[in-house]
Amino acid sequence: MNTAALLTGLAAVFFCLLCYQFRERRAIIACNVVSRVLYVLQYLLLFAFEGAAMDLSAIPSSMLASRKNHPFVFRHRKLLWFGGNLLILFLGIAVWQNVFSVLPIIGVLLETNALWLTREKHIRLMSLASVPFWLSYNLICGAYGSVIGNVLMIVSILTALYRHDRAGSTSG
Repeated sequence: MNTAALLTGLAAVFFCLLCYQFRERRAIIACNVVSRVLYVLQYLLLFAFEGAAMDLSAIPSSMLASRKNHPFVFRHRKLLWFGGNLLILFLGIAVWQNVFSVLPIIGVLLETNALWLTREKHIRLMSLASVPFWLSYNLICGAYGSVIGNVLMIVSILTALYRHDRAGSTSG
């Protein structure tokens, strides 16, 4: 087991979970970017270039989606959304190694596209749909810190769905 990759992955998970504790959007985005950079480093340490490329491509896509109501982004949202997806697909194909390379591509496409949705329940459901792809990829490439993060993400999203989005709930 690569100890440096494990510790880097655990740090990425920490920042990923921490970012949801901030109140301001700027702090959330900054923390998310730190988390993504740590995930990239973890994958590079494991020579898992598909995962590194996908997390790297998710940074600009996530930042744009998080600013979807900004006048410029709002006016050009379809083009920016398409461009972000195209970037992800291009990088995914560029680092393609085998059939398992499709897992992080689908995972990151689901994650980043979820951020463009309006309803929180739909964001949670699409984010939840991304986790099995990342979980499988992380198990295959030995990114065990990220596996822990995937399990925590499943628990977190299911908890949020139960708390905020269950049938009959008026909140969320």
